[in-house]
Amino acid sequence: MKKMLRNMTFRSKILSVLLLTTALLSSFSFVFIQSMNEMNQVSDDLTNRNIPEFVWLSHWEETLHVKEHMVETALISEFCCDFIDRYEVYQRDADEELIEEYGQVPRALEHLKREMDLLDFLIINEVSGLISFGSEDAAASVIQEQYLTQMSELHQDVHAEKDAVLTSLKGHSDRFSYIIEDSLWLLLLLTSLAIILSILAAYIISKDLTRPVEKIERKLGKIAKGQYGLTLEEANQVELKSLTKSINAMSVRLKESFETIMDDKVYREQILNSLPIGIVTSDEKTGDLVLNDAAKQLLGSQPEHIWSLVGRKNYPINKDFWLAFSSKEIFQNVKLSYQSSEGQRFLLVSQSQLVNRNREIIGKVFYYIDITETEELEKKMQQNEKLAYVGELSAGAAHEIRNPLAVIDGFLSLMNQSLSSGEREQYRVPLLLKELERINSIIEEMLMLTKPSAPNMKKVYLEDILQDILPLIKQSAGNEEIQFHIQLQPSPLYIDPAQMKQVLHNLVRNSVEAMDGSGEISITSEILDNKYQIFLQDTGPGIPENIKREIFDPFLTSKDSGTGLGLTIAQRILNNHEGKLELLSSSESGTCFLLELPFSEGQ
Repeated sequence: MKKMLRNMTFRSKILSVLLLTTALLSSFSFVFIQSMNEMNQVSDDLTNRNIPEFVWLSHWEETLHVKEHMVETALISEFCCDFIDRYEVYQRDADEELIEEYGQVPRALEHLKREMDLLDFLIINEVSGLISFGSEDAAASVIQEQYLTQMSELHQDVHAEKDAVLTSLKGHSDRFSYIIEDSLWLLLLLTSLAIILSILAAYIISKDLTRPVEKIERKLGKIAKGQYGLTLEEANQVELKSLTKSINAMSVRLKESFETIMDDKVYREQILNSLPIGIVTSDEKTGDLVLNDAAKQLLGSQPEHIWSLVGRKNYPINKDFWLAFSSKEIFQNVKLSYQSSEGQRFLLVSQSQLVNRNREIIGKVFYYIDITETEELEKKMQQNEKLAYVGELSAGAAHEIRNPLAVIDGFLSLMNQSLSSGEREQYRVPLLLKELERINSIIEEMLMLTKPSAPNMKKVYLEDILQDILPLIKQSAGNEEIQFHIQLQPSPLYIDPAQMKQVLHNLVRNSVEAMDGSGEISITSEILDNKYQIFLQDTGPGIPENIKREIFDPFLTSKDSGTGLGLTIAQRILNNHEGKLELLSSSESGTCFLLELPFSEGQ
């Protein structure tokens, strides 16, 4: 059955439902005919029995009243005026009209007819004879004692029979109502059943149509949104099978075409994104911007943000860059600087026309090459050349300066011993000695920077080196409120104790000076991947953002009294130990340096 319904077309299903509904509604005609037969039978009963009985009984009631009136009048008038003749004429004429219209007395009322006849017989025979013999008193006595008594009983019988007929008439009338009501209920039932079956059939048929169509619509919507290759399940309905096959074939072909286009597009995009060149294309008609990965990394991925920057008249930063970007002129290899979140970049910027396949100009292509590393390398080469020159000069100058400084130091020391305290203050001898000592330390740093000595490796513990440094720093004036927290792995290291002492002294001294005599310094360590890592953390204000990347450059300092060589020397010492020194983090809450030294369990 299911297979047969599945193979039926929608037209066949709809026609079958219409035929079934028509047959169901046509069945009511048979019910209606049956109801009409019942109503005809009831009507025949009314016509042939109940109505004649009711008419005869009503007639007899009226006749009894008339006869009673005639008898009572006769009693009052002492049977004058031909009472018997008038009674006989009325008795004979009273039934003739009904017999002509309704026929003889119904069989069910024959007993009452006999009683009526007996009552008339009493007047016509007995009372009439008594009157003929002049016995009016006897006749009156018969009427009062027999006739009127029997008439009263007959009145009651006729009335009772009439009530029975009325009850029967009412029953037949109710029967009409019952037949009509039953017919209406049956009609309502059949109509409701037909409606329910029609709705159910319509739902089933529409479900067979709408569900597959809805599935097809949803799948087509997904295909339209880009899910090419999405296939539909084969529909059960005959009309939809070919449609489903066509859609599946279309979806597969769309997927193949889309994949071919996307592979080609992705390949081209990969080429563009693989280039170390920032490329921005703009369409003059639509205003769309397309950026490759290099351009997104520098400018951001939101075209709206870029357009908002281009539309400004006042540029707080990167003015030259945005003026070049918004320009319609064609130019090549213009060197510009760009301040990004990662720092200052140097770009070699160019701009050309964007044309379509018809060689029509539709926009422009703005592209640039990041030459920051090249610039930095060039600056470093220049700096190294300068440093080499300065190093040679400073090495020679340091040796030459040391000799007169030794003489000056000797005479100042002698003056410091021989002069009185007042004279020493007058001639600022302590200050001169202090400044002379500072000049000597600068010369030592310059000599170490130009030609650092090879480390003299020894097996020592880092805690021992810190124990030599920290008491000197703690006892310095103004450092009483500095708190130190030391937690180091108790492992020996092969290092140069003197050079490592200088590294730690430079770093701790920088932290102390940054905290201005109040704060905390923690020195911790851990062993990771055969590396001994030392973390030096302070609670100072942090390193200024503009010099973070250059803190290890020589002569760079943010202090008035610094030489800018401490971190540079510390880094070179760590490099000579095959380790490294780097700035791990720096913010308003403090700065952390990482010192990393080679380590192995067997050393």
